[in-house]
Amino acid sequence: MITKPHIRFAIAVIAFCLLSGVSGFSRAQATETQTLNIGWLLESARNVILTSDPWAVEGCSVEVNGTPSDITIYHSGRIDVEAYLERVPNSLRDIGAVGVDVYAGGELYMRFDPSPYLLVTVPVYTTATDLDRGQIINSINVSEVPTDVRNLPSGDLYQNIEDIVGMAARVNLQAGRILTDGMLEPPTMVVRGETVIVFIELTSARISLHGTALDSGAVGDEIRVRNPDSSMIITATVTGPSQARIFLL
Repeated sequence: MITKPHIRFAIAVIAFCLLSGVSGFSRAQATETQTLNIGWLLESARNVILTSDPWAVEGCSVEVNGTPSDITIYHSGRIDVEAYLERVPNSLRDIGAVGVDVYAGGELYMRFDPSPYLLVTVPVYTTATDLDRGQIINSINVSEVPTDVRNLPSGDLYQNIEDIVGMAARVNLQAGRILTDGMLEPPTMVVRGETVIVFIELTSARISLHGTALDSGAVGDEIRVRNPDSSMIITATVTGPSQARIFLL
């Protein structure tokens, strides 16, 4: 049997539900939204890259890659953006080290990763022609090419062409290879088995003798040389093509 207390309770429950629904709708309507131009975030990240190591090099370029959508901020407070390095970059490729924080009303609202939207290029030296192992490099064998940092190989890149010209290819290199320090070496000036001139520098005199190189070497390397007349073996420092020197000062 339904009594008056039961009816009053049911009416109270229905009223509570209706009021709760209206109240929830009002709160949703009261939430303000703002549109954040993603270009602001990307420009902030761009400035960090251009002024931070290892990207702060002559010729570095940062461009927006694509047209990402703007971001809707569900907050009515003032919006601020801060770009920064999350960690020390381990290489030019590590643009993921750059982050952007978005603040709304003075509180951290979100963190944004700009790396998928940025194209970062740096000038690198590449082989302009095929190079054989041991071939000495001159300026026509090298080109400077802007390259996406994501495509850079591991290893230290050459910063100056003067550090490349005059070096020798350590291995066979095809045209278009990005040059790193492990690919080149000082050219061999003395070949094992060849006759070399050894200059002996004394305090007041300079004498020379011919001998047979027992080692190959580049400039600055120490090699063994055998005197063909006495079979005596001496150690000398390579100074140029088929030449070595001993200082006895």
